[in-house]
Amino acid sequence: MVLLFTKGGRGMRKSNNLCFLLFFILIIFSFNALAQSQFKISGHVIDSLKKPIEGVSIRLITHPDTLRTNSDAKGNFAFSKVTRNKFYLSITALGYKPFTSIYEIESSKKNAVLDPVVLQVETIRLEDVQVKVKVDPIKIKKDTIEYNAGAYTIRENDKVEDLLRQLQGIEIDEKGAVTAMGKKMTKLRVNGEDFFTNNVEDYIKQLPADIIAKLQVIEDYGDEANFTGIKTGTPQKMLNLVTKPGKDQGIFGGVNTNTATNNAHNLAGKGNVWKKTKQIGFGGRYGLTNNEFAKLNNGALSGNIRDKISKEFTVNGSYDFSDGTNKSIQSNYLETFNPQGTIYDLRESINNSNSLTNNINLGLNGSTKKNYFNIMLAGALADTRNDAFSTSNKTGIIRQDLSSNSGSRNSNPNLNGSINWSRRLSDNKRSLSMGFSFGTSGGNTSSSINDMIRYYNETTNVLLKDSILNRLVDNNTSSSNFGGNIQFSNSLKKAKDSTGYNFINVSYRFMVSRSRNLQTTTVNNPLGNSFEVDSLGQDYVSNFINQNISVGYNANKNQLSYNFGINFSPSIIIGQYRNTGQKLKNYQLNFSPSANLSYQIKENGNLSFDYSGYTNSPDFNKLQPIRNNNDVQNLIIGNPDLKATSSHTADFSYNKFGVKSGLSIMAGLSGTFAINSVVSNTVFLRDTLNSLKQQTTFENVNGIYNIGANYSANKRMLDNKLSLSIYGNIAYSHNVFYTDNVLNRSKGINVSNGFKFNLNQKKYAFNTSASYSFSSNTYSVMNQNIKNVQVVALSGSASWIPGKHFRVNASASKSLNFGYSLYAGNPLLVNMGMNTSFLKGNRLLFAVQANDLFNQGALFSTSITNNSISENRTRFISRFIQATLSYNLSQFGSKNSKLNSNINAEE
Repeated sequence: MVLLFTKGGRGMRKSNNLCFLLFFILIIFSFNALAQSQFKISGHVIDSLKKPIEGVSIRLITHPDTLRTNSDAKGNFAFSKVTRNKFYLSITALGYKPFTSIYEIESSKKNAVLDPVVLQVETIRLEDVQVKVKVDPIKIKKDTIEYNAGAYTIRENDKVEDLLRQLQGIEIDEKGAVTAMGKKMTKLRVNGEDFFTNNVEDYIKQLPADIIAKLQVIEDYGDEANFTGIKTGTPQKMLNLVTKPGKDQGIFGGVNTNTATNNAHNLAGKGNVWKKTKQIGFGGRYGLTNNEFAKLNNGALSGNIRDKISKEFTVNGSYDFSDGTNKSIQSNYLETFNPQGTIYDLRESINNSNSLTNNINLGLNGSTKKNYFNIMLAGALADTRNDAFSTSNKTGIIRQDLSSNSGSRNSNPNLNGSINWSRRLSDNKRSLSMGFSFGTSGGNTSSSINDMIRYYNETTNVLLKDSILNRLVDNNTSSSNFGGNIQFSNSLKKAKDSTGYNFINVSYRFMVSRSRNLQTTTVNNPLGNSFEVDSLGQDYVSNFINQNISVGYNANKNQLSYNFGINFSPSIIIGQYRNTGQKLKNYQLNFSPSANLSYQIKENGNLSFDYSGYTNSPDFNKLQPIRNNNDVQNLIIGNPDLKATSSHTADFSYNKFGVKSGLSIMAGLSGTFAINSVVSNTVFLRDTLNSLKQQTTFENVNGIYNIGANYSANKRMLDNKLSLSIYGNIAYSHNVFYTDNVLNRSKGINVSNGFKFNLNQKKYAFNTSASYSFSSNTYSVMNQNIKNVQVVALSGSASWIPGKHFRVNASASKSLNFGYSLYAGNPLLVNMGMNTSFLKGNRLLFAVQANDLFNQGALFSTSITNNSISENRTRFISRFIQATLSYNLSQFGSKNSKLNSNINAEE
């Protein structure tokens, strides 16, 4: 018994030791397993323009560990040894609002990629303490020029338009169109997102300037290019407004009415609701004018919506309706040079038109980490009626008077759409893009034309004969098209190389279109009987196929980005005249190169170069060898042997801003030339009375080119309140054309220089400018006939703001015109006005404006085409007094838009 007990005790002790050993091993393995249960967390930091931010400080906190890292040049960051699936992320960067958030990922997901973190611009407000910090007004990057709104003067009730007028390189014309460095601004975004309808002119008049932190002028290649990284072609100018924190939503709009002594009255209203990702806008207007030079009766309604229905998808839609009548009176003087002599043509016209238009646009956009797509559908329906009475008095080598009374009605519906899709392939080293588009349109025009021509003896000016021609012209057109594209790009760098990127891309595009034009002409004989004239009618169908194959190379590094490529464009036009059975075929094969380069010079300077080539096939109307007699004084016959025109454009620009000196310089050089340009060949024919009339055909020529340069220098002083600028441009043009089958040339030189002085203070503002322009045009016909025009322009404006509720403004301009054939005068235009505001937030505004106190205004313009100079004058009442009453609603931000700076307890 004792022995058994003893052996059993030893066995129990061995069992206990074994259990303890197994338990110890299990604990060790558990700790190892726990240690091996690690997560890899990666992410991407971008700004409101979806551009990566480098050097951001990032902390990932799990109790009790804190991991730290910084973002790389592409904004990427990663933590490879995270021990918990729930963690706290803190991101800070100079100039941006701090970002804090708690994340929890699935335990089974060892490699987690977080959604992109968007950092918003940070501004610091100190109450009761005034701190003056010198702010850099301009920052120049490779594809962006950024203006700091805090460096400029912003007054009570100022709009973004008023702020833009202070920025160097940006101009706003009298219609509100914005140009940046000489190119029109075509797209608007706010905080990197599409804003309502992207109508730049409309919304810069509505948005208040005091909610803006920065304004950015961006070279935009399109959303698809931003997704794929393939930036080719000619970029558009885009304006992006970065708002102050908490001002990224609001309600704005208003109602205004005005009446003027020129019997013009208007009523308009607009409303916009902006809730970050949701935007709803609507508006309406009605205007009535009735005086001796103009009769207007116009109304319009519009509505639009844009909404982010999910994290990936955004929808947008808009509708516009307008209905109006318009009466205008114009004078036109035309000089045409010819080896036989000069034709002087003085034209007067009175036009009455009525138009009814409907436009609708629908869109769907989507973007994920791997895919981007866009769907667009647009339709329009327009109905226009026009009645015109015109006279033409020709002197010189042709002595004729023409009186024409015509009426026409045109209906033109159209529909078009497109689908585009892009996908990033494995490791984001490759991308594939595809697209499809279609369009259809139709038109019906009925014109009643009554002409009376008086023929005179060229020597004695004695009336020889009257000729009356009455005809009814019906023109029916229809066209349809569809096309597609595919593009593939492949990166030539390793996936982990973050110093930049370079890739090669190949693309193919095609477009197939078909159109038909059926025209019939009916005339009345002296007995009043009507009959159809076959020679004045046509029935043709054309088919056009265009293809484009391109190969390109793109590269982007820290300071340098560039791309170059070559395009091949084969095309064919096949036409048939159904009434005669005649056929037309035109084949083309063209190629053109393209290249652009952008180099960042230190912090605030850049150089850029763009070169692009493209081909245009001749318009079918210029190819068809059928006589067009719509204008009895100028017959038109096409040329079926025309070749496609190959055009080439090069632009070079330099921008530099001195942070310490406050001196900014912008300069540019541009040039264009064309091969196989299509020009007109005008010959003179004798009619039965031995009087001259014109016949126009078309030919290909070489030797058309333009060269130009521009510059501007701006010096800012007194904390950017005072601005001195000089600017100018010079352009040389060389044109080639035919007259009477003789090849001729014309040369033009245009030079302009100016000076601006701007002083902007809170209580007053003063602006003045002076400019001189000179243009000289020389022709190889008429013994080197020379036409010189010189204009000296002086202007100035002033505003006085004694208080928040009152403002007085005045402006004056003087033009000295030399060299015009029509009387241009030397008008002195003086305007004066005042406005005062009422109610809380200055929402009610009353204004009185007196325009052209000395009644010297006129709309005058001149243009040059080949061997002709055209001068135009539109008559209207320029001196009037206008009173305006408006109620403005402007409320941005929310009560809860406060920065949450609380630190999580786990930190």
